[in-house]
Amino acid sequence: NLREDVNILAGDNGSYKTTLLNIIAAMCEPVKIGDDLNVGSVVVEMTGDVVVTYRRFHDSLLRLMTESEDDELVKELVTKVSSDLVADVDNALADLALNASVIAIRKGDAEISATAYRKLRNYNLIATFDVPSKSDKGSALDQQLEALEVEYAYYLSDLSKQLSGIIMSTGRADRSDMERIYSQNERFISVVNNAFKSTGKVVDTRQGRLRFKIGSEVLESNERLSSGEKQFLIIMLTVLLQRGEESVLIMDNPGVSLHLDWQRTLLKNVMDLNPRCQIVLASHSPGLIMDGWEQYVTNIASLKPVQPLVPAEQK
Repeated sequence: NLREDVNILAGDNGSYKTTLLNIIAAMCEPVKIGDDLNVGSVVVEMTGDVVVTYRRFHDSLLRLMTESEDDELVKELVTKVSSDLVADVDNALADLALNASVIAIRKGDAEISATAYRKLRNYNLIATFDVPSKSDKGSALDQQLEALEVEYAYYLSDLSKQLSGIIMSTGRADRSDMERIYSQNERFISVVNNAFKSTGKVVDTRQGRLRFKIGSEVLESNERLSSGEKQFLIIMLTVLLQRGEESVLIMDNPGVSLHLDWQRTLLKNVMDLNPRCQIVLASHSPGLIMDGWEQYVTNIASLKPVQPLVPAEQK
């Protein structure tokens, strides 16, 4: 059971923390859960009366057809498989082993498509470390930060269009209008400048994109930033670009490369930028739980295991 605000998973190495985050992220997408995770079934309940169910099957088609009378998810799988068979299912196919998976999404009593589901939820996964990429376009951090910089430029353009729309419709824009439109971006700039002040870097607000300056020198590229600075920006930009919407933010060891002070204020900064953001993170860093976040920690060893689904005749 997750809190609606902050959830911190702690535990030893190899205790399933990252695997659990990957499972939750897969249910938010939703995508097929990799066989390497060794997952048989998952049920995720979300606000808005939305339930996402995943099942993996490895059984004879004949047995599954029998089970489908009482299990809607099995019935859906059998229907899909049967429709792909040219001939009727007979004794020759009785021992046919079916290895497949199904994801079903329901809102209330109605089944909805993955496309409709994606419109109902907003989520982000941050699990980026400063490692070489498979291309020649910098590290993984560089690539993710560059993609967010492009989104940020569109974000600034959208804010400008909102202000222009008010001016065109009313003939002027009050200070309250500007504060309302730019308040989140101003808060983002304040958080970043406060974090980077020891290095003398500040956001150059004259730019239509995210650029920094040291004194009068404008840095041409954010590739010159340290790995910790890039990681910090990736997290803060991701939250800013949620635009204050109800969102799920999944983070795997976000404290990697971050200064202790940045770790200590990370959760507060995220919640300040988007109070409607639900955080689910795994971490080894004691710095993240400073300043009163200890009560939000769950040791993964304390979670009770759920017994796997067993066919009725084997119970």
